[in-house]
Amino acid sequence: MLNSGIRLMLAPMAGYSDQPFRRLCKLFGADEVITELISSNAIVRGNKRTFRMTELHEDEKPASVQIFGSDPDVMAEAARRVATSGCSFIDINMGCPAKKVVRNCAGSALLNDPDLAGRIVKKVVEAVEIPVSVKIRTGKNSKNKTGFDVALQAAQNGASRITIHARTVADMFTGPIDYEFVAKVRKHLPSTVELIGNGGIESLEDAKRWIELTCVDGLMIGRGAVGHPSIFRSIKNGEAHPPIEKLDTVIRHCEWMIEYYGPKYAIGPIRGHLMNYSKGFVSARKFRIEVGKIDSFEELKKTIELFFTKELESAA
Repeated sequence: MLNSGIRLMLAPMAGYSDQPFRRLCKLFGADEVITELISSNAIVRGNKRTFRMTELHEDEKPASVQIFGSDPDVMAEAARRVATSGCSFIDINMGCPAKKVVRNCAGSALLNDPDLAGRIVKKVVEAVEIPVSVKIRTGKNSKNKTGFDVALQAAQNGASRITIHARTVADMFTGPIDYEFVAKVRKHLPSTVELIGNGGIESLEDAKRWIELTCVDGLMIGRGAVGHPSIFRSIKNGEAHPPIEKLDTVIRHCEWMIEYYGPKYAIGPIRGHLMNYSKGFVSARKFRIEVGKIDSFEELKKTIELFFTKELESAA
């Protein structure tokens, strides 16, 4: 079991960390959740669809809103607008490796320019009254780990929290976890700046390893929660691995997506999550093919109930 002082957080994941999934993870014990990364340019332009991504349900608070961009003034204005959502932190993305983000000199591109990263943090901190956090990676690749300089710049310019995805940009989501890098950052950060570890956390053992090797203040779980939102509760309860999700969890998640997106637009996101919930089951492939042909939630719900009831009984 983890030290009770260690907080567990849901990572911002494009295509996954929407409001319904954040609520579900909060229900299962996440201490804090973070939105998907949101474009500062789109927020400042007044894009309604983008701004809706900043809306928080009371069930999910405390929650942070993550923004990305490369212009310090635009980032500051976006932060001012986002702060009205009732979020507890403004989180700045400086680690996303997606090409559409990087080609605009945002996300992980900022790891190549610690000075610009520092100016962005300073402007955002000055623009809002709530704390500001920064999420980074270790660097571009194993020979270019400028994330250390970015972390220090962020702290010097007022960031209250640094989250490190302990992989390089080149490693994407499957490379080795660099615990030594995180431990080094911890030694050089002021004790007043919280340090959060992220990457490769899929079990209690993973979480314990992170704590023992890095002395971080908390852990952020991303892909380990996809298909397993109860991972937060299982780690807190000292369970070795998260259990297979129950049928009522899957149904609740689907219903919350219908509530949030509406019946017309929810089916697509629901299908994506069902791919992950069904992983490892004998009839998963057949189930996924069936789900791909269904456009009605009522029909989809019946298919889900039939599949999970049968598979869970077989696994019992």
